[in-house]
Amino acid sequence: MPELSERFIDQIYEASFVPEKWPTLLEGLAHAVEGMGGYLFTISQGASAFAASEAVAPHVEAFMREGWMAVNTRAARASALAHPGFITDLDAFTEEELDSEPIYRDFLRPRGMGWAAGTHIPLPTGDVLSFNLERRTVRGPFERHYVDSLDRMRPHLARAAMVSARMGLEKAHAGADALEALGLPAAVLGAHGQLLACNGLMHELIPATIQDGTGRARITDKKADALLENALTALAAGTRRGIVQSFPITGRDGKPSSVAHLLPVRGSVHDLFSRIHCILVIMPLPGPGAPPANVLQALFDLTPSEARIASALADGRSIDAISTDFGIARETVRTHLRSIFAKSGVSKQSALVRLLIGVTLSCGSLKGG
Repeated sequence: MPELSERFIDQIYEASFVPEKWPTLLEGLAHAVEGMGGYLFTISQGASAFAASEAVAPHVEAFMREGWMAVNTRAARASALAHPGFITDLDAFTEEELDSEPIYRDFLRPRGMGWAAGTHIPLPTGDVLSFNLERRTVRGPFERHYVDSLDRMRPHLARAAMVSARMGLEKAHAGADALEALGLPAAVLGAHGQLLACNGLMHELIPATIQDGTGRARITDKKADALLENALTALAAGTRRGIVQSFPITGRDGKPSSVAHLLPVRGSVHDLFSRIHCILVIMPLPGPGAPPANVLQALFDLTPSEARIASALADGRSIDAISTDFGIARETVRTHLRSIFAKSGVSKQSALVRLLIGVTLSCGSLKGG
């Protein structure tokens, strides 16, 4: 029988350029070593993406959905071993530990699983790719000759993963450059908030406004940076409700100079390697004047009612006047105002008005005119 790497080498390198091919490749590899299926996932703080063959995909989805990633002792033991090859469960655990570990006892074995051969591959995005082939419980652990064959194939898998990751980073650069055509400074961020790519306009804001930190991209305005950190944490955890994703950046003169927007990117099999998580866009505030409601709605994620009230405040109208003009209760105006405070990142009405009268983004300025 041909060596595993010889049988699958073409498929491995094809998957490096076409990520959608990974599930089929994983299925073939698993069957070749008498497994039920295979899967890849990225090990990263607070967020993961995965690709899986058909037989194990529902189980991996449940694993992610039910929060097992946070207590994944399998991955923790494998990382601790730091072995540059494939390992099995019995390399990382004793049989007694396998019987008592919650991930085996409560998740894997009830699903008829629990024997794997896997390896970790570092990616240039800073994440680690976990490559796993799974067997049914009744079949027993992977034999050493299968593990040896997988080890001989690992360099090809690692090179394919690196190619996929590099292509993902190129995709990140392309996404940032596309926004430059609109005259917008943009940076593509990974799952940790790390800066993967940015366009020329964003480069001009580094380091005065944006800093490329070792852990994540940062905003020099500490208050805006705290809002950015909260938003990144929430998005990584899959939470968007009630999170401020647009917030003002104060310049050296103490006045708002721009507005930062954090735009989440929906995941796909490509993002298993690229780890594109969100795009940070900086919109300048070029001059005074009361902005129209639709601009405020887009800038600060306001509801239509909140945007109308914010625009009226920028026009100089009082809460009482807004209540009368809009035919709503004074307390309703205050309720909307509290929401506007939260979304715009300010805590006082006077600060909000100063921010709003600085927002004058015409269609021309959005297009770089």
